[in-house]
Order: sequence, then structure tokens, then C-alpha cells
Amino acid sequence: MHLKIYTDYNTLSAHTAELINQYINQKPDAFICIASGHTPIGVFQHLKRAIEQNKVSLTRCTFLSLDEWLGIDPSDPGSCLSMLQRDCFKPLDLKAEQIHYFNIHAPNLHEECNRINKLIADNGGLDIMLVGVGTNGHIGMNEPGTPFNSVAHVSELAEETKTVGQKYFKKATALSQGITLGLSHLQEARLPIVMANGSRKAAILAQALKGKPSEHIPVSIVHQIPQAWVMLDQEAASLL
Repeated sequence: MHLKIYTDYNTLSAHTAELINQYINQKPDAFICIASGHTPIGVFQHLKRAIEQNKVSLTRCTFLSLDEWLGIDPSDPGSCLSMLQRDCFKPLDLKAEQIHYFNIHAPNLHEECNRINKLIADNGGLDIMLVGVGTNGHIGMNEPGTPFNSVAHVSELAEETKTVGQKYFKKATALSQGITLGLSHLQEARLPIVMANGSRKAAILAQALKGKPSEHIPVSIVHQIPQAWVMLDQEAASLL
């Protein structure tokens, strides 16, 4: 595990984007899993600048959305797909054929998980996986207690996630389940990046990074991933 701490969110975002750029320049057809939400927005903005400056090209890359709420239509502005369309896919001018995501309307969600697992396997595994960290230590919708060897699955959301998740919606929204890639995907990615900023993440990161790997704190899995990069700003790292 590589732990890097930066002075502020913009610097953190710039260095995270540069990690991604360097990888893509070595492998232009990279298969990339990305998280939605507020944490990676700065990374997407720096990637856009790098594209405009001809420092990187994403035209041959394939993108996969990390997760999605169940019971929320993908057209809802608070859905993971809507956020990624707004913050990442459109600004980076990605074509529809470059983008993959869970179909939450699939008649059999277990088969949908198998489809995503097969997609990853058929592409030779994930090259890059960019994820954030929840205040309870979750990665994607892998809540505390999720096995480290999990693959794509339907998850029961923790109460904390249901509460914190309201920030993405304009009105109170019932959240109960999600569908997500598993923690084994993070372990197997060639460039797994865990990114966190802000003081709200400091307590759980201190528990995860000072302690031993525990399925009760999903992000603590980074101790078992030699190639993982944990990228933090000073606020997120303030209790380390």
C-alpha cells in the first residue's frame, strides 16, 4: 500500500488524476472503474484539462460505473449513473459504447451481477479502480461485514449510508439496497486508488489505517493490497 497525503483537495485531485494519466499513457485501452459522488469530481476536472492539453487520451478506454442505488430510476439526478454522466462522462466526451453500468431494471439482479463479473473477466480484469470511502468505511456499497472476497452483488445498505446518501437527492428518498462491484475487484485491479478528503473521513480512516484488516471496516482491505494507492488530503489524514 502506498499512502500519500496532500495539503488540500485540489492538490489531492491533481495528483490522483496524474496517476491515472500515467497509467493510461502506458496502456491507452485501459479498463477503468470509477465511483460517483463528490470525492472524485476534482479528478474528473483535472482529467478534462489533461485531455484539452493533449497530455492524455481516453478515446480507447472503457469505463465501468462502480455501483448504483436500487429502487432509484437512473434518470434521477441523485442516481450514481446520473452523477457520472454529469460529472465525468459528458465533460470527458466519452462515447456511449465506452461506458458500462449495472442495469437495475434487469429481471434477475443476480444474473446482472454475473454479467458485470463476466464483463470484467472478459476484459482481462480492471486496470484502474477509483473509489471513495464512506464515513463507516464502506467502499462502493460494500458495507461493514462484506467479505473481502466478494464480487458484484446486491447489498443491504447500512443506516449510516441511507442517511448520508440523502445529500444526493433534492427530497427525502427511501434507500434500502444497492448493487455494487465487490472488494475482490479492488484487490485484483492493477491500479486501485482509494481517495478521501475532508475531516468527516478522518476517524474511520484512522481506524482502518492504524488497525489490522477487518471486514468490519471495508476500507481496511488496503493493508492486503500491495499495489493500492491511498490518496488523502490533510483533513482526512488528520488523525493518523
